[in-house]
Amino acid sequence: MKAEWKIALVSPAGYQGAPVWPTAIVGAKLLTVSEIDKKPGAKSQEKMAVSRPMSLARALVAALLLMPVMGCSTLGYYQQAVSGQLQLIVNRRDLDAVLSDPEVRPVVKQKILLARRVSQFAERELGLPVEDTFSTYVDVGSPYVVWSVFAASEFSLDLKKFCYPIAGCVSYKGYFSPNSAAQFSQSLAAQGLDVFYGGVAAYSTLGWFDDPLLNTFIERDDTRLAGLLFHELAHKIIYIPGDSRFNESFATAIERAALLRWLQSQQQGDAFEDYLVLEQQRSQVLALIKSAKVELTAIYASTATDAVKRQGKAQVFEAMRARYKALVTTGQVGRVFSEWMASEINNAGIGALADYNDWVASFEVWLANLDGNLPAFYREVQQLATLDRLERDAFLNQLAATRIPE
Repeated sequence: MKAEWKIALVSPAGYQGAPVWPTAIVGAKLLTVSEIDKKPGAKSQEKMAVSRPMSLARALVAALLLMPVMGCSTLGYYQQAVSGQLQLIVNRRDLDAVLSDPEVRPVVKQKILLARRVSQFAERELGLPVEDTFSTYVDVGSPYVVWSVFAASEFSLDLKKFCYPIAGCVSYKGYFSPNSAAQFSQSLAAQGLDVFYGGVAAYSTLGWFDDPLLNTFIERDDTRLAGLLFHELAHKIIYIPGDSRFNESFATAIERAALLRWLQSQQQGDAFEDYLVLEQQRSQVLALIKSAKVELTAIYASTATDAVKRQGKAQVFEAMRARYKALVTTGQVGRVFSEWMASEINNAGIGALADYNDWVASFEVWLANLDGNLPAFYREVQQLATLDRLERDAFLNQLAATRIPE
């Protein structure tokens, strides 16, 4: 059995040494419905999922309708997903009630007030669909709200897909229980797959529910908290079933653009400069990982024996760590991605990073070409979403080959 991965994933923006990690899971996305644009004389095309509130009764009905066609293991998975989401719903507290509660610690109240200001800015200045998102608070009693599992073959960087009747296929599987995530990870590892799983501080239900503020992320520093809120709200703009790389890269690009504008608006010069430094460090490490990904792809595509491929794989990981250590030693990257680099690296970890970063630069070039006009950017990205995946990838790959204008 391959080594079991246990990495604490604490930041969606790569701050304080944590890698960029997912903030949305299957347990939430299985409750979304994607529309198919069926135009006269044209083939069906993927279209962004409609973001709209879903009542508790409708959520239960949707879950119950799915259950009769599932096997026992699948039924159990959906039951834990629905149960976990319902627990969040029933435990929500209105923010005013939390703010007036003398038992709530001052630091939590301060962060709630900050989240309100960030949400107002997101709606007013960025055109993000806030509505009643982040208007309530839940303490889940643990440092993470969900745990996500990723898997890939020994000689492939393509992540295993997990498919669902409504959500489509995504590159990870989410659990509200760490033990369930660990057990599923072990079952995949027993099949010879490279496996990674870790805790996630936040996720988006894409507008089907009014997502609450959670104790799992509310006390992070102001910059990271604002970035996370922007990222989650971006998921309400667009979501393409089965294309995690597109969805997460778009949300990350919006997060970064929004955060820069937020910090500028708050005249937080020091925080703004710190953010730029961290972004530069993050870019350096991602470039290093991307280089390793290219080497691995060549090794896996070769006609070499499995033993030779296995050796080459290990050498690439070792060389990547050595190059990262050199960057740290010379003070070029601080502690960005330190936890990820210190852990056992495998294809699942590399693939997960790709899903949340590969198209970020492309989206940033696109936004820059529109002179930072976010409403126009949203509209054009929604148009791109009507194309099939090959056409989308070709377009984004072309953008990636260009430089962002100065």
